[in-house]
Amino acid sequence: MAKHDIVPDDVPTDDLADRVRNGLRDVEDPDLGGDVLESGLVTDVSADEGTVRIAADLAGFDEPTAEDVTEAIRRRALATPGVERATVEGDAPDAATDDEIDGPAGVDTVIAVASAKGGVGKTTVSTQLARALAADSDRDVGIFDADLYGPNVPELLDLEGPVSANAEGNAEPIDAGDLTAMSVGLIANDEPLAWRGAMAHEAVSELFEDTAWGDLDTLVVDLPPGTGDIVLTALQSLPIDGAVLVSTPHPTSVDDTSRSATLFEENGVPLLGTVVNMRGFTCECGREHDLFPDTDVERELDQPVLCELPFDERVRDFGDDVPAETIDLADAVRERLEDVGDLSVPDHALDLRGLPKPIRHEQATEEFRATEPGETFYLINDHDPSPLAAELVAAVGRDGSPGDAFEEYEVRRRGPDEWVMAVSR
Repeated sequence: MAKHDIVPDDVPTDDLADRVRNGLRDVEDPDLGGDVLESGLVTDVSADEGTVRIAADLAGFDEPTAEDVTEAIRRRALATPGVERATVEGDAPDAATDDEIDGPAGVDTVIAVASAKGGVGKTTVSTQLARALAADSDRDVGIFDADLYGPNVPELLDLEGPVSANAEGNAEPIDAGDLTAMSVGLIANDEPLAWRGAMAHEAVSELFEDTAWGDLDTLVVDLPPGTGDIVLTALQSLPIDGAVLVSTPHPTSVDDTSRSATLFEENGVPLLGTVVNMRGFTCECGREHDLFPDTDVERELDQPVLCELPFDERVRDFGDDVPAETIDLADAVRERLEDVGDLSVPDHALDLRGLPKPIRHEQATEEFRATEPGETFYLINDHDPSPLAAELVAAVGRDGSPGDAFEEYEVRRRGPDEWVMAVSR
């Protein structure tokens, strides 16, 4: 059936967005039939002078079909008089992986505490950090013990199960004084845990999602040691705002911690810094002694040292008083969170989520070319967009060198399927 441009009487034809909408009635939805407006495939059209942005729901299409539909929408929009540039922004697909976990609605900030090796005091540091953060009477803080094979938080805080459920069927965290706490150790009742693979992931994700955390300023997550599947699952799925690494000064421990740092960076999780635990001890005579060979941790890891904790009973005391050293650690963590704080994204950022790969690259290049020198170009993607940086350089650089296009770019992961790249032209 032939299609015709039909302009309703109540739509001003001199409005660019409305004229584009009218033109898109010529583009057919390959799935439901009818035009892309009638079927709901195009969800929004906006225009700013000669630039038009079209939001499209491409969920459910395979990549070739999505690419064809996207290109048809763009071409039809560009054929509208007055349109100089047109971009299609795809809504995140329904097929987003089941591994993606929504953050607890009432939790503002999630901090992960990790270590490359066991036995470095990771759980002690994470629990004391949570206690120190909660020492501020204006802040509500929780701790999530995600160490499936060694859930020691209940022991440190002297907590016992069983965990009860609320009216909605969600697990109620245990009250631990100024903290709220949840651990698989509160569910397993001291039984040995031998979960692997999908079972382990399911345990972490379900317990994280199904706990009724309430309104918290901060949730500290105590991750298992190492760089195994559970840690990788947490980095790729939990909405982590920043990570604290724990290491002893021993060169081997620092070397292993560097691999953890690389894993976090590769998954877009901001590193807040390192806690150097068991730096040394002071004997009764007042002399200080080292426990390990000394290493320049800050230089080796290229990360700030948040604090150095002594081998001292006070650090392992979970009584009423919070050690002064961990109060200082909490202050350092807050400062670092501000330093690596959320990358502010303007409304005009190019959202590439849900679009086929060739279309993403084409639109990113086209938008970046149109950015004026001195402006910042923002794009949103559902995975790390760093590889696009080289293409943007080639698109506008005279000889392909970064200096011709931009001096630097910043990438920030804001959620399981939301990455932001900011490029200053």
